[in-house]
Amino acid sequence: MNLTTTYAGRMLAALAISVGLIQCGASDAPDGKTPTQEETGAYTQVSVRDMQWVPFSHSFAVQGNVETDRVANVLAEFPGVVEEVLRKEGDQVAKGAPLVRINTDVLGKQREELLTQLALAQTLLERQERLWSKDIGSEVDLLQAQAGVQSLERSLATLDEQLDKAVIRAPFSGVLDRIFSNVGEMAAPPMPVVRVVDLNDLYVRASVSDHYAGALSEGQEVRVEVRGMEEGLESQIRRVGQYITAANRSIDLTVDLPKGTRMLPNMVATVHITDLALDSALTLPASLVQQDASGQDFVYVVQDDVAQKRSVVSGMMSEGMLLIESGLNPGDQVIERGATRVISGERVELMES
Repeated sequence: MNLTTTYAGRMLAALAISVGLIQCGASDAPDGKTPTQEETGAYTQVSVRDMQWVPFSHSFAVQGNVETDRVANVLAEFPGVVEEVLRKEGDQVAKGAPLVRINTDVLGKQREELLTQLALAQTLLERQERLWSKDIGSEVDLLQAQAGVQSLERSLATLDEQLDKAVIRAPFSGVLDRIFSNVGEMAAPPMPVVRVVDLNDLYVRASVSDHYAGALSEGQEVRVEVRGMEEGLESQIRRVGQYITAANRSIDLTVDLPKGTRMLPNMVATVHITDLALDSALTLPASLVQQDASGQDFVYVVQDDVAQKRSVVSGMMSEGMLLIESGLNPGDQVIERGATRVISGERVELMES
């Protein structure tokens, strides 16, 4: 017996065994057909989510800056050398409180000279009035004396105003946040001498895409968050801009901040604006909504222990939950676990919870 004959015999024997096994397997099913799912009882196990009405809200976030209109870099109206700093940084100051005094030695000497001239002019006027009462002298001399006194009084009043401007005062009540000029330094425009800040009227100014213009209104509730602060603040929109910036297609938004907040001007704030709030809606986790080849959203629901494909129309998504606008009703059982393993019309078995 040669090797070729032996190898051919072994191949025929293996083929005969395979045919026998196939025939034995086919004989286990009626009429030699493959067993159906009902015959074998091997149902796909799935878990379901009962659809019910729940609240749903959608919001979007924009960034802005914390600002205040009550911050003043106060200049020296009267240029000169700083003679005295009357308060220290961080002090609470009232409106009109003196903060810095500018040296006024030169003006003081001018005032003394004016007072001397005024005293002389008043003496001359008194004499002219006595003479005039006795019909002595001319009316012109009397008028000149009166004009001299009035002129010196006006000059003295002007000088007193200049002396008053040598004292830099708080333009409003607030905090003396910064002193820029020390004693002995020159104070003159345009360099500021002090900065006063009032934190009782803070607000957030942000730019919002004109896409949301129709969803914004004055008094609308918003939430403001600032990095580094423990929790956000509930507030409302103070004003919606009436002009769209052409460069970036945005509108200005002003949001009030409550008094007593620890926010500071120029902080970056995130404003969360709710543009949709529903008391009752049907929602699903976005991961449960599939899409077929035509781009149609669908889910699988269980009806009489059978998986059925159901087309749905979805809307906004918020925090992973998708708003279902149509296609589902309260009480529908949407397949959660196992949704990717079933086909429409397949019998399924619910997992035990």
